[in-house]
Amino acid sequence: MRTYRLQIRLIQVAVGLALIVLIAGFTGFWGEGAKVSDVPAKSNQSETDSTLSNPKIVALGDSFTLGYPLDPDKDSWTVTLAEVLKVTVVNKGKTMQNAKNLLDRFDTDVVAEKPGRVIIFAGIGDALQEVPLTEIQKNIKAIVEKAKANHITPILALPIGYPGVRDSIEEIREWELGYAQEEEILTLDFSNPLFDSEGKYKDGLTIDGKYPNAKGYKAMGNYAAEVLK
Repeated sequence: MRTYRLQIRLIQVAVGLALIVLIAGFTGFWGEGAKVSDVPAKSNQSETDSTLSNPKIVALGDSFTLGYPLDPDKDSWTVTLAEVLKVTVVNKGKTMQNAKNLLDRFDTDVVAEKPGRVIIFAGIGDALQEVPLTEIQKNIKAIVEKAKANHITPILALPIGYPGVRDSIEEIREWELGYAQEEEILTLDFSNPLFDSEGKYKDGLTIDGKYPNAKGYKAMGNYAAEVLK
C-alpha cells in the first residue's frame, strides 16, 4: 500500500513539473522566444538574391574608364573585366568628367541599363578641375544613394595618381575610403596593379606617365575581376 502511494506521489510530481516547464516556455522564462522582430526580414533577403542574380555591371567614370587615349572597344579595363568574369560590363566612361557629371547622367547611363552593380570611378576630373572636396563628397554620396534607391549595388573605384594634382587626389582617396567603410561599400584601388611603392607607373604600363597603355588597362581589368569575382 505504501509503495502504491509513493508511485502516485511520483506521478503527481512529474505532471506538475511538466506543467511548469510548459508554462515557462510560453511566458519566455527560458528565453525571449521567437518574436516577430527577431525573424530576418524576407524583403531584405529577396533584395540580396535579386542583386546576386543580376551580374550585369555598369562602369561609370571619366577617361580612365573609357579607355582613353586608346580604343575603348579593345583597350579598356572594362573589356578585360567582362572577359574574365564572363558577365556583361557596360562602359559608360567619358572624357573630362567630374563627380557632378556622373551624377547628372546616372539615370540615363546607369538606371536605364538595369545593372546589378555599378562601379563609380570619380575624383581625377574633380582634382584637375579644382572642385572643392565638400562638393565632391556631396556628389559621390548622391550617386551612391541613387544606386541604392534603384537596388543597384555601388562599388567605389578610388581615384589614382595624376601628375600635378596628387595631393588633391590623396585627400579624395582618404575621404572615400572612410566613407566606404562607414557605408560598407566595396572599393577598387587601381593603384595596386598600376603603381609601384613610390606612386609611379610600373614599367610597361603607361603611355605618357598619365594614362595606362593597353597592358596597363588589362592589368586594371584583371585586378577588378579578382576583387569582384
